[in-house]
Amino acid sequence: MKKLVLLLLALLSLQISAQELKLKKGVVLDNIKVSDSSAYSFSLFLPSSFNVNKKWPVVFVVDYDNKEKQVLRLMAGVAEEKGYILAASNNLNDTLTVSKSILAFSKTFNAVVGMLPIDEKQVYTLGFNRAGRLASTIPAFISNIDGVLTYNSTIGNIEIINVKKPYYYISIVSEYNFNYTEVLANEKLLNKLKIPNQLLIEESKNNWPSTSNLQKALDLFKMSAMAKGNIAVDSLFVNKNYNAALSKINKLVGANKLKNAKELVDQTIVVYKPFKNIDTLKNNSNQLRKNKIYKSLKRAENNVLFKEQSLKNDFQYYVEEDAYTHNFNNLGWWAHQTKEIEKFKNSSNQEQQKMGYRLEGYLIALTEDYIDTILAEENKDFDALSFLYMLKTIIEPKDYDPYLKIISLSAKNDDFGTSIFYLEELLKNGYTDADKLYNLESTTLLKLTPEYNALIEKYLKKGRFILKEE
Repeated sequence: MKKLVLLLLALLSLQISAQELKLKKGVVLDNIKVSDSSAYSFSLFLPSSFNVNKKWPVVFVVDYDNKEKQVLRLMAGVAEEKGYILAASNNLNDTLTVSKSILAFSKTFNAVVGMLPIDEKQVYTLGFNRAGRLASTIPAFISNIDGVLTYNSTIGNIEIINVKKPYYYISIVSEYNFNYTEVLANEKLLNKLKIPNQLLIEESKNNWPSTSNLQKALDLFKMSAMAKGNIAVDSLFVNKNYNAALSKINKLVGANKLKNAKELVDQTIVVYKPFKNIDTLKNNSNQLRKNKIYKSLKRAENNVLFKEQSLKNDFQYYVEEDAYTHNFNNLGWWAHQTKEIEKFKNSSNQEQQKMGYRLEGYLIALTEDYIDTILAEENKDFDALSFLYMLKTIIEPKDYDPYLKIISLSAKNDDFGTSIFYLEELLKNGYTDADKLYNLESTTLLKLTPEYNALIEKYLKKGRFILKEE
């Protein structure tokens, strides 16, 4: 054993010295080269307790928005506590094809597995938001991924999951996120296909999952590895988590949060069935299901979800219809819809509040998807683009980029009136970058007009071409 340890240390030292790196423990290390001659790099976190005397579980972070280091730092505290290695490719973005994304990921995967003592039966991927779809697609191409953790994301493609050797899918989702209803649908389908999965609900509007849910997810991965016999059963760990779950169930019941209580009871039954007698929990689940308060809460949620799906269907139909028929006259109807969404968000009914936020997020994502689709076309429909940018200013008035796009597109078509209107709306909403306003594409003549300069002078005191009376 001693010789093996020395050999591993020597190999690790050779690989690190080749890149002139020191693998510090307890901190996130950026831009580690896959090899001296490669353009591929990755970020890495090793827990403070790391040593080469044992094999370690690893979570590979997938991110599209150049936030992989931010995600690693968010996860670092949890990984430190739970004893996980973290790694993330620095070469992923949403402009890559799936095959190129898998290639970039595999470079990091192979480098980490080749460099560090990784437990090949405890290898996981993680992705937040859009990147979650790629994280759940990777196991179809790299077979020894044992589990996937996503936040506010749907599964990339359920059809390519190997049902004979499925990975363990854990989804964390905010009740306020527009993907919430589709995540619930994913859960039902996975259960039908008997693919192991768990759904953890985030009760906040945060863009990032809570530490408690991240901790629970890594604990669930460990429980799954024990149940499969991939690692030894830790009875103290199992009992501690089981008792914590029972305590939380009792608190939820005491607070009359029966829907949450039943969800946790059902989850606990699945997780602890390999280790415990769960007959009492099954009885608890049946009693909660028959409870009048539970039935009322569940009925209220189902009514809201039905209404939400109906509105989403309408939005999808009319966004496409209005964009491709250039129906600018319908922008007033869209303004009315956003006011209705605001009413939902401000409702005293909590389920309607959540629906309001989900509908807003859905409409933003839907509009952005259509914009991306048109921009990807060889012959772009600029009138459809203009409509979608205008719609975006209604839905999300503090997103300044669509205003700038409309100003530029309208000026290109010599429609200075529309450009001036959206310039003032932009400035009213707090935009302050005068330099960018004078460097917009296709605005050479527009920015010389008195109206354009007068508005910039009025709101920012930075008009450049102001005619002064003698």
